[in-house]
Amino acid sequence: MNYDTTSELKSVTRTRKVVNLMLWFIVAGAVFYSLMTSTPLVSAHSAWSWSGWALGLLTDAAFILSISADAALSRHGLSGGRWPAVFRWTTGISSLFLNTWSSVAHGDWVGVVIHSISPVILVCAAEVSPIYRRKFREVELNLSEQVKEFTVTKTVSRKSSVQSTVQVQNSEVQPARGSDITEEVQLTDNQKAIKDGFLAGMKAAEVAREIGVSGSYVSGQYRKIKAELEMAA
Repeated sequence: MNYDTTSELKSVTRTRKVVNLMLWFIVAGAVFYSLMTSTPLVSAHSAWSWSGWALGLLTDAAFILSISADAALSRHGLSGGRWPAVFRWTTGISSLFLNTWSSVAHGDWVGVVIHSISPVILVCAAEVSPIYRRKFREVELNLSEQVKEFTVTKTVSRKSSVQSTVQVQNSEVQPARGSDITEEVQLTDNQKAIKDGFLAGMKAAEVAREIGVSGSYVSGQYRKIKAELEMAA
């Protein structure tokens, strides 16, 4: 069970890194293509023909700034909110205009579609990548907690086994202890907090925020506790 969970955690981490790498590959390709397409348009409408590359580069730099900020926030499960989204779409629409206006002016609608592909893909990638990152983070936290629980429980069980062996060898008479005490000893701190939250009627999301784990993990623990109570009833 622990081996499978650890392998899945490594697989999810690798996939997250590949997704992040592919995003920056898309960004690099889109910026390069956009500069080639937008430079002639800007040069034709500028007093300095040599400066045609500047506006396209400025637009793409703003877009990269937005993606970088979203990447940092999404790694911590946060969303930038409304204004960062407005900023992304403003830069994206600007890039779309610079890439397609020459074709629009000449009535070349096939050219419009062709030159729209790069900025549209870039805008969509910028919107979906923070969602992917937050989801990957949630899955990684969930799997990490499972691995941690298995390790802690295994360590506690080994210590309990060693203590029992020593007690038998020394023939010491120990007072009986209830199974409920043993169960409390084997619980990790997070499990105890989740169990207390369940018994107190707290929502899974509230408990998750308090102990710093994912909501899906707490919900899963709630279902286990409920099933155990139903079996004991």
